[in-house]
Amino acid sequence: MTKYYGSLVGTPKRATPPALISYALENSSDKILVRDTIELAAAAATDTVSLVFLPWETVLAPSSAFYFDDLGTGTTLSIGDVTYPTALCNAQDVATAAGSALVMKSVDIANYFKPLWQMLGYASLAAAQAVGSRCELLATVGAAAATGTLTWQIAGTPR
Repeated sequence: MTKYYGSLVGTPKRATPPALISYALENSSDKILVRDTIELAAAAATDTVSLVFLPWETVLAPSSAFYFDDLGTGTTLSIGDVTYPTALCNAQDVATAAGSALVMKSVDIANYFKPLWQMLGYASLAAAQAVGSRCELLATVGAAAATGTLTWQIAGTPR
């Protein structure tokens, strides 16, 4: 039987020298970064909702979510930034009444706990900062007009 350890718990127990631990994982505690809601009235495809402005090195909690009532038949919602608008959540169907989805639905779990700029797809922190001093997370309406309530709660560790 093989025993496996996570990057934090198992490091001191291994016979090999300990690997360096990302500061994003060590001694961090998530905070609610934003809770907000908006009532959309026929928001057209490609319209955006500004969810939050965050430092580029923020580490988002995988539990961050958004909630919606039936926003319209065929309507989708994507989450990302201005350069990578679908990086975190790509074309989530929001036509279901009383639905919800994870903000990071499209992020591979191997990329959880990476800084926001890396999750979005930027090659470097400098490349992300060339876009703006902070990251504006956006929800983009896709496919059809959206009418209804959109609520979101984003948690994480700002760095």
